[in-house]
Amino acid sequence: MICKFQRTIRKEAYIKGIGLHSGEPVNVKLIPAESYEGINFIRNNVLIPARIEYANSFEFSTSLRKEGQTVRTVEHLMAALYFTGIDNIYIHIDSEELPILDGSSIMFIEKIKDAGIVSLKEEKIYAVINSELNVSEGDKYITGRPYRGFMATYQASYRNRIIGNKKYSYDSTDKDDFINVAKARTYCFLEEIEFLREKGLARGGSLDNAVVFKGETVLNPEGLRFEDEPVKHKVLDLIGDLYLLGMPVIGEVYSFKGGHRLNASFVRKLIDESKFDVKYASEILSSISHLKTGVSG
Repeated sequence: MICKFQRTIRKEAYIKGIGLHSGEPVNVKLIPAESYEGINFIRNNVLIPARIEYANSFEFSTSLRKEGQTVRTVEHLMAALYFTGIDNIYIHIDSEELPILDGSSIMFIEKIKDAGIVSLKEEKIYAVINSELNVSEGDKYITGRPYRGFMATYQASYRNRIIGNKKYSYDSTDKDDFINVAKARTYCFLEEIEFLREKGLARGGSLDNAVVFKGETVLNPEGLRFEDEPVKHKVLDLIGDLYLLGMPVIGEVYSFKGGHRLNASFVRKLIDESKFDVKYASEILSSISHLKTGVSG
């Protein structure tokens, strides 16, 4: 779906919870912003733009850092901002890590919608991929190429029978497809938890905010929300990390076994090699007429 105008929220919104990795309580305030102000985190009076230039750690999440201040696990909120078309917002956070909530993006989306979404006067801008781009790390890789809208695909490759080699594609031209990705929760394996906690991670993790596998069994009493929930969550992470480009992408992005570090490498290479053109929504709509049916204010 193509939004013609930039967006922000109508009024302030408040979110509280605990950090997945820190286990620390956190309060978040979402604040409206003007056109071209972008997405910015604020911690201890330091403004940290949600852009790839400030991404500095990718250990089981994506973190941003500026002037000694860090904001961790930004990808779920970034995906929620993408899904709701928010370009301009201030995010005040009183702890190091954003709340994990239920492990997906859906509760962030609900908070944003409750605050109200308003269109601003200035046109929205997009990054239109203009040629093929590849990044790899071992047997993992991400490929980007031109496409009529935005499609993000993740291909898994697990020995675990439940996750297996499943693949899922999110296509922005299907206006209802986002919900399938937004509700997908983060996941881990029981045997990983001790290792993660020894590294100071997953201290706030529980069956309330993550899917936990023990071998071929899902430990969560309610089971999976979708049979391919893990791979859908990988698509969610990919979308959240891609939004650190500073604008939504028009193009197809295919990830085979990728993670946060490779996602960031892709965004950086996209910038370094000038593999995209910056275009206003009206330019895209005039050149790709069949996208007009997906236009939203």
